[in-house]
Amino acid sequence: MSASEDFDEISGDRPDKIKNSNTIEALTEIENTSGDSMKGTFDENDLRDLQVLLDQPQKHVTPFETYISYQISTKTRRIEFEKQNYVVRRRYSDFEWLKNQLSVCYPTLIIPPLPEKHSLFEQIDRYDRDFITSRMLLLHRFLNRLADHPVLSCDKKYQAFLIDTPVEFSTFKKSFTGFGLFGKVSESLQNMASSYISKSRTVEFEKMSEYVDKLSEKIHTMEKIGQRIQKERIAYLQDLQMMQPILNHWRAYEPNLSEGLQAIGEASNTCAESRRKLVDSQKPNLSVPLHEYGLYIESAKDALRNRDNAQMDYEVHMEQLCRVKAEQTQLETAPLSDHPVMFGMNMWKSPEQVQQQRMQQLEAGASTLAQQVEVSRDKMECANENLRADFERWNQIKSRDLKNILQRMADLHINMYEQSLAAWSAALPTVKNESQ
Repeated sequence: MSASEDFDEISGDRPDKIKNSNTIEALTEIENTSGDSMKGTFDENDLRDLQVLLDQPQKHVTPFETYISYQISTKTRRIEFEKQNYVVRRRYSDFEWLKNQLSVCYPTLIIPPLPEKHSLFEQIDRYDRDFITSRMLLLHRFLNRLADHPVLSCDKKYQAFLIDTPVEFSTFKKSFTGFGLFGKVSESLQNMASSYISKSRTVEFEKMSEYVDKLSEKIHTMEKIGQRIQKERIAYLQDLQMMQPILNHWRAYEPNLSEGLQAIGEASNTCAESRRKLVDSQKPNLSVPLHEYGLYIESAKDALRNRDNAQMDYEVHMEQLCRVKAEQTQLETAPLSDHPVMFGMNMWKSPEQVQQQRMQQLEAGASTLAQQVEVSRDKMECANENLRADFERWNQIKSRDLKNILQRMADLHINMYEQSLAAWSAALPTVKNESQ
């Protein structure tokens, strides 16, 4: 059953209800020509208990702004949802809000990336059909990565994103305005944290950091190589496309070679067409997915940095506690004559009174710091466990996704070479007959 058939039964969430908008040109179809090309359906063989489908981008024009919204259809069997099917519309800024909230609430989980606001490789109209189609596919991937995540898929903000009406969702967003522990940190503090942690990060997480750094370099290198190959492939395609017109012109002057030249021209034209398909498939099947995985790797780096911040918070409190305890020990063991003379409020007090007062202050400070150490230790251990489990899960998904990307490109290359081989094989007998 298609997604539209699934949702026809939903009286309160049907798309036509959303047309009661205050826009001047509400829900204008992109170029008014999208038809079924931008409509998706749920996979009947998909057994997941939470499935999300994003499709049907539509253009909104108001007196103040123009933007694109996307239809999000949700199909679920989870008990926390009141219904099994929902349909809502969201714009890109709603996705940004969700991503930011999840990053704040789950700082040591690897949050899937959003597509960037503008084209990756060229300056184009952000209402261009190809750009919107590419963004739609990436947003669909973002939502389904969240749906597959054992923790993020249960988050109340994600669930509200999937099911709330526009008014309900707007109200819901206004209730989340603060920042968590890792919400906002100044650049100077981040630099200090990175230099501090580089000396004390555990071996396990140091290896994780080295791995994602190397993986990021490899992905970036693959991107650059792919762009260079694409330029060379386009140049070769342009030359190949000129073959048939030249050979047709040649046939007029060589009647005895006409059939052979025609066969070669047709084979060249077939090769050019198969290579054009490969050129067109490079961006959606390799360039964009690789760049998006580069963003995913940056999310992994963010999670590592946040775990480092939790460790730094623990170690700073621990060092402060150690200094207080060291001073307590010194006061307990040193003779009174060795204590510094205290002026101000303590000038009329005896050394014994000064020592006792200082010991009381240190004891109170040690008690407070001990509690802070316990809290920060718990946070650090939670951060370690969260990142350890999520990194292992992410690593498995990453291996599968990158393998699929490369296999898909290999299949496209094989298809191109098979078509080219078949074209030249068909032309070869005619060319041989011409030469005899």
